[in-house]
Amino acid sequence: MDAGAGYVLAMGTEILAMPTDPILPALGFALGGPLVGAWLLRSMSRQDHDTWVMARAPALPVRTLAVGDDAWVRGIVDAEQPLVCPVFDVDCVSYSYQREREHTWTTTDKDGKTKHHSEWRTERSESRAMDFVLDDGDRLLVRVKDADNEAGIALRTIYETSRLRHSATVIEIGAEISVLAVKQDDGSFAAEREVPCLLTRRTREERVRGSARSEGWLFFFACFFAFAGGAGAAAFWTAQTTWGSPTFAQWLVCVPVGLLTLLPIWWVGSFNQLVRLRQQVGAAFRQVDVDLSVRAALVPNLVEVVRSYAAHERDLLAQLAAIRAGRDAKAAAAAEREASAATRSVLLLHERSPQLRADTLYRDLHDRLWAVEEKLAHTRQLYNDIATEWNNRIAMVPQSIVASLMKCRAAPMFAGDDEPVPPRLSD
Repeated sequence: MDAGAGYVLAMGTEILAMPTDPILPALGFALGGPLVGAWLLRSMSRQDHDTWVMARAPALPVRTLAVGDDAWVRGIVDAEQPLVCPVFDVDCVSYSYQREREHTWTTTDKDGKTKHHSEWRTERSESRAMDFVLDDGDRLLVRVKDADNEAGIALRTIYETSRLRHSATVIEIGAEISVLAVKQDDGSFAAEREVPCLLTRRTREERVRGSARSEGWLFFFACFFAFAGGAGAAAFWTAQTTWGSPTFAQWLVCVPVGLLTLLPIWWVGSFNQLVRLRQQVGAAFRQVDVDLSVRAALVPNLVEVVRSYAAHERDLLAQLAAIRAGRDAKAAAAAEREASAATRSVLLLHERSPQLRADTLYRDLHDRLWAVEEKLAHTRQLYNDIATEWNNRIAMVPQSIVASLMKCRAAPMFAGDDEPVPPRLSD
């Protein structure tokens, strides 16, 4: 073999041998980043569902709840025979108690150096919870079985000695908390199907915002890990296969490689977000339609009761009789302002016809209509919020690219009536 052939063979052997070392770590980066991103997208999907469940439930007073309503209720914790937290002697409806002792030990390393270590180890732990009453002026029994308890507050740690301490987290009697659950047939408030029994110190708005922020961070980190995986694989390959130090231009190659691994994760995440948001727009409108149906079902009976006392309100009664809007979003949105104004006028009829106050049936129908209007105000606002987010998403770059391929259309808004709902006829 001549010298030229030997040189070519040696160079070829070296070139073929070079990638064998960096290929596995590079593949680890290239596959690991997108896989972590995909797992985070799945977590984001679950978080989005949880946010939707929390957001669709209105914040209502106890007196307006009907059987089957999922809602947020905020009030004061009470119980006839409360629990007592060990050591702390705090009356509560839930506690988690721990007794810990500090343990110390010494180790010696291979160089003969001594190190001292210490840690707190749990000697006893105990947790209990009981059903309790939530009082917002009316009382509601909350069943805590399978509840998600975020309402616990940590008590100040008690040190019995320098090496023994007691700690506890409690929901104390008199605490003001919010509860998300479903009104049951027996009048209690408990978890049902996809709606948890969620206990929290935060208001509904604060809890929903926190869940939505968590969803946004999950999407950000899904994209970040996908990009980091591709860019890291390119950087490792460049560092290991370049003779000498890599140039700036060679390092710059890492960016487009990272974007290539980011793109599928971003596309799938954006597509899934739009699909879920489109479903939520439809679900929110269906909830508005359900409340409109309930309101319309009250109308015939209310019209008959009012007519016998206030026949001169003929125009208002005719308007009330036609209160049911169309079933499609555009027709319902167009008719809702007029319908809401008519309903509010009916809720104030007893002021123009005081004799209506004495009619038991009118009072019952009035309070039921009032409760429906409260729920409608929430569901209409929920629909408008989701429709606004949908319209913004499909109009803003870069998600508008995905939206155009999905043939997304803007959702109509409910104008509604901004006037407050008149007060209840009775407490």
